Amino acid sequence: MSQSDAENSDSPRRRFELEVHDKDTKDAFSKGNPDAKRDNKPPMDSHMQGESNNYSPKIGINPDFLLSLPDSKLKAVDIDPKDVYTRDRIFEAVVNHGTEDLAGLKNYLCKTMKHLTNTEYKDPDTGKTCLIKAMWNLKNGMNDTIPILLEADETPGKVDELVNAAYTDEYYKGETALHIAIEKRSLQLVQLLMKHKADVHAKAEGRFFQRKKKGVSFYFGELPLSLAACTNQPDIVDYLLNNPYRKADLKARDSHGNTVLHALVYVADNTEKNTKIISKMYDDILKKSIIDPEMDLEDISNWEGLTPLKLAAKIGKIELFKHILRREITEPDYKHLSRKFTEWTYGPVHTSLYDMSTVDSFESGSVLETIVFDSNANNRHEMIVLEPINHLLQEKWDSYAGKIFYVKFFFYVLYMIIFTVTAYHRPLEGQPPFPLEGTNKDNLRVLGEVIIMFGGLYILICQIIYFLKRRPSLQILIMDGYFEILFFLQAAIVLSSGVVYLAGSELYVALLVFALVLGWVNMLYYTRGFQQTGIYSVMIQKTILRDMLRFLFVYLVFLFGFAAALVTLIGETPQKADNSTDAEPSEAGTSYSGLYIATLELFKFTIGMGDLEFNENLKFKHFFMFLLILYVILTYVLLLNMLIALMSETVSKVSSESKSVWKLQRAATTLDIEKFLPTRLRKKHRSGKKIKVGLKPNGKPDERWCFRVEEIQWESFGENLSCINEEEPGNKEKALEHYKRPKGWSQWVSRAQEKAKEEELEPLKSVSTSPSNDEKV
Repeated sequence: MSQSDAENSDSPRRRFELEVHDKDTKDAFSKGNPDAKRDNKPPMDSHMQGESNNYSPKIGINPDFLLSLPDSKLKAVDIDPKDVYTRDRIFEAVVNHGTEDLAGLKNYLCKTMKHLTNTEYKDPDTGKTCLIKAMWNLKNGMNDTIPILLEADETPGKVDELVNAAYTDEYYKGETALHIAIEKRSLQLVQLLMKHKADVHAKAEGRFFQRKKKGVSFYFGELPLSLAACTNQPDIVDYLLNNPYRKADLKARDSHGNTVLHALVYVADNTEKNTKIISKMYDDILKKSIIDPEMDLEDISNWEGLTPLKLAAKIGKIELFKHILRREITEPDYKHLSRKFTEWTYGPVHTSLYDMSTVDSFESGSVLETIVFDSNANNRHEMIVLEPINHLLQEKWDSYAGKIFYVKFFFYVLYMIIFTVTAYHRPLEGQPPFPLEGTNKDNLRVLGEVIIMFGGLYILICQIIYFLKRRPSLQILIMDGYFEILFFLQAAIVLSSGVVYLAGSELYVALLVFALVLGWVNMLYYTRGFQQTGIYSVMIQKTILRDMLRFLFVYLVFLFGFAAALVTLIGETPQKADNSTDAEPSEAGTSYSGLYIATLELFKFTIGMGDLEFNENLKFKHFFMFLLILYVILTYVLLLNMLIALMSETVSKVSSESKSVWKLQRAATTLDIEKFLPTRLRKKHRSGKKIKVGLKPNGKPDERWCFRVEEIQWESFGENLSCINEEEPGNKEKALEHYKRPKGWSQWVSRAQEKAKEEELEPLKSVSTSPSNDEKV
């Protein structure tokens, strides 16, 4: 919290106070066991686990000392032992709703000058007070002992301190009675606590209230308002925002900088029921925010720089993300909160204008960049094919990205041809570096080597810039950035071969050839420019990552284990005496005499090329044969067939999502190309246009940069939609462009290309369970 926030906060401040400690207090403190241990994660309240008595040493005032002074005129207060209120007595009374047992509490506190916030009335481990204890033990949303506790102490400020007392342990730190009242869904108690100056901005920031990858937790945004919103309590949300005591601030943030809208994004889980509840609450809170015309609640970013929409994109809350992106409110007072505007409809055909603010990659840190480069969500390939993102990316590709991509493809193919020809015609005699002979063939070879080195340097610089700018996570690299690693390795090995060549070592040949192999493998990167080959490349990638790596791990274990066993067995075989000096070594000894040779021989069995014949002079020839047969059964029969079955299953599974994964990979390429365009060209090719979509609450024109999408929506067919323009349905701009085309245009574009383009523009609204005919090709 900043200094200004601390000054403006109404939360009770820490201050030094002395408590009254009499003999009853000492008795309570003496019950503690310093060696006792409690669980690291104590329950919020449990009848199974008692309160702790492990009080730490406290400084207090003993009134008996004042009475013992010679000139003291104070009189001792006689209190019957049955009228003494200890912590256990008060806690038991609130648990059992014992209002009669608490009848003398106010008088006792007055006589002893004690307060319910004193140390002796709290759990020393958790900071739990009697009010918090009472809040956990409600019947029909109320506990009759709570008003008694709130009226027991007449000392100014002490009731506020009791109401706002919070858990102090690491696990539940910051949770107050107001949080508990909201969790118990009791509007009556919320009203009562707010009347007694409850802190409406108290933060429950313990570990239980934080997002964790492992373990049980419930992150709701820490603030009471966020808790009420995330648990779907619109009545309490409305009261917190409009109560006469202290209204909740919609702009308030938790310790992560998240507002109530961010908290709603976190609790969304992509199920139908949850999405319906969260979406309604999200819209209701957004509508309440228009009270402040200067506040745009959706534009507030958390400490990571994420707005609610960007947060939904990053963590994969696709259903809520879709709702926010396509939000269309027809109510006149709230129409300016829409992000989608229906321009016209004709039956099921809709032309919609989508607000591109924070979505288009023209802006830095856009939603599009968040999905492609910053998200680790497993379903981000599904978000990339939602409208208007699907059409937006297609327009970028058709406008400039595709053209630049094909030019790069052409130059890369040319580079690889030069690479291959130069490597093939390398000098075969002498030691590097080879002298220049001055012939045309030699000059061309040197020119090719220079092109290879400069090409490798260019690729290396591009990949370094990519890694520095994008800083991709491991998951993103595996999903669609593995080619970036391969290009980096290719460039590094090419440059290394040049260094080794100048150093005079023939090892440069091995490096050069390996770089040549990587270069042709990297040609698969450019398959993402074509739908059929791009989808096929995705299937290859998925098969390798899901099945091949697991198979190789298990296979290498078997291979090494059996090779080591056979080598050990052969090594113990006694050599047969023979008078002939020309005797050949045993066939088995030759085939399995070393670990390397034995491994190669066993690999032949894996691919069906092994030979079971061996020397009859082996001491353990039957056991030797048993090991070979066992190896063949485990690898050739079992593992290979299992790999084939798994690969078939993987292809069947990924075929339904391969198109969207391919679109995600092409989106990454498109955004990379866009990022390196000059600012002037980026502005020229910016998608969409600035359009007036209505009026703002202040009466000024509401102008947005919108992107037009034509789509068929049978699910909304027949609904009474609010349209900007009901006249002359159709995209007039595209129609004019069509009529301005030169004569013979239709003959220039083949039917196959037109069909392919239609498939590109088709949004993936549903995922099929089996590949289409086009995908099977």
